[in-house]
Amino acid sequence: MPKLLTIFVFLGLSACQPINQTEKISGYTMGTTYTIIAQTNQLNQQAIERRLNQITQVFSSWDYNSELSILNRQAINTPKSVSAEMAFVLAQAINVHKQTEGFFNPAMGELIDIWGFGVNPVERSPSQLEIEDALKRASMKQLSFRDSKFLKKADAKLNLSAIAKGYAVDEIAKLLKKQNIDKFMVEIGGEIKTQGRWSVGIESPAGQAPIAIDLVDESIATSGNYRQYFVWKAKRYAHILDPHTGLPVDSDLFSASVIHPSNMLADAYATAMMAMGKDEAVKMARRLNLKAVFVLNKCEHPCSNQNIIKVGL
Repeated sequence: MPKLLTIFVFLGLSACQPINQTEKISGYTMGTTYTIIAQTNQLNQQAIERRLNQITQVFSSWDYNSELSILNRQAINTPKSVSAEMAFVLAQAINVHKQTEGFFNPAMGELIDIWGFGVNPVERSPSQLEIEDALKRASMKQLSFRDSKFLKKADAKLNLSAIAKGYAVDEIAKLLKKQNIDKFMVEIGGEIKTQGRWSVGIESPAGQAPIAIDLVDESIATSGNYRQYFVWKAKRYAHILDPHTGLPVDSDLFSASVIHPSNMLADAYATAMMAMGKDEAVKMARRLNLKAVFVLNKCEHPCSNQNIIKVGL
């Protein structure tokens, strides 16, 4: 599922750092854009894009030959060994599924596709029968993952887009650390990981300034419903589905942001929080000791800080 809110970089590099040692590169990956800013003049864009391409070849829902696509075509009741990267991310996704009581569900691939949020656009919304049929195959109980072997008990379809992008951010950060770069920011599609101190802003509703967040060696991921939405049965919905109903979420949240050492986990938690709504999201953040920022969907005009809930900050 796409992440839909904008993160603004307020305060990048230290004023005392020579300008000629500040480098910025950008490009396209995983169906979105990426930007890297660092206190160096030796960013190796070729190595960065090579690593991003490797990750895409594992987790892409769009690439017919990716490891994920091959798993989705795997015959029922036929175990298949997976790569170390797929094993790691899939294990983390299963754990987050349990932690979020199913609001993060990597088995929702077919539901995502029939609503037109996946690889191919659709010309109409799915029927209730189609939703119920896809929902039956979106159960994690239909999947088995043990000893790096993946098995489907039914024709379930994985979609890891709400965790793989965060994983890519983490991996590029690792690459930069190996190059002995002390201060940097990695951003892919609005998801950010930092080394050193940075100040970023979470987008807010019209009439409200971005919410400033200071990051020190941390990540932030944001999920929301402001920029991309669709109208179904005369109501506006976010491009986020409730895994329990198969229906678009009519959330009371404008956005959910999670600050965490792992961008991969921040990515997954933020998606689950948007699906579950304000009350359950706040409870989950407190239960898991997460740092989170919630912007409410409805606000009085002009909007004020009363429409922002911070947990752990």
